[in-house]
Amino acid sequence: MIKVDHLYKSFEGRPVLEDVSVVFDACRTNLIIGASGSGKTVLLKSLVGLHDADSGEIRFDDILYNRLSFDEKKKMRQNIGLLFQSSALFDFATVEENVMFPMNMFTSWTRAEKLERVNFCLQRVRLENVNHLYPSSLSGGMQKRVGIARAIALQPRYLFCDEPNSGLDPRTAIVIDELIHEITHEFGMTTIINTHDMNSVMEIGEKVVFIYEGKKCWEGTNEEILRTDNAELNRFVFASKMAQQLREKS
Repeated sequence: MIKVDHLYKSFEGRPVLEDVSVVFDACRTNLIIGASGSGKTVLLKSLVGLHDADSGEIRFDDILYNRLSFDEKKKMRQNIGLLFQSSALFDFATVEENVMFPMNMFTSWTRAEKLERVNFCLQRVRLENVNHLYPSSLSGGMQKRVGIARAIALQPRYLFCDEPNSGLDPRTAIVIDELIHEITHEFGMTTIINTHDMNSVMEIGEKVVFIYEGKKCWEGTNEEILRTDNAELNRFVFASKMAQQLREKS
């Protein structure tokens, strides 16, 4: 569980997040949605620690995360997995080396132990015999799956995904959604996904938080979205669906 209490964040005096309070549940896929510029990406980066909040609290279970020292946060980050929008794989490194990277940084495991974990993670994302390939030889969907394998390499308790379906065709996007949903429940993680993909919301949105102009405007399940009378959320959903239909036709 990750609990946010009265979070504020501004840049050069301009408020971006205002009094955001929300609980992200363990063993569930928690989705943050909102239009570009709404503050959802700043919220995700604040949770991870890439932005320092002006005020408010962020608790990872019983740990007050945003009050930890630099060294304490570094140790805590061993429990955090990150899946970046662009996958952020190292082009100069093989798949095996990419997945092994967090193990090299945070563990004292032997080479054999690291390789065993690499192979487990790759098998879990349904990728085999790709250890010695380079990212440039992989499709976009395969790169995302390598990114997921790297994100779960240290068996994290918390998984953060920034626009995991960005740049993917609808069929591949479904595969990525299902994979994230599966591993969330299998490993009991608190998963937080920043997305604008309404297909993702409807398929795996066990908890959905809608950010509008820096404030939490609505929260609920994907089923409750269909029955909401929240005008701003309804406008966002309609616009998102229209944009998605146009992308699929192009």
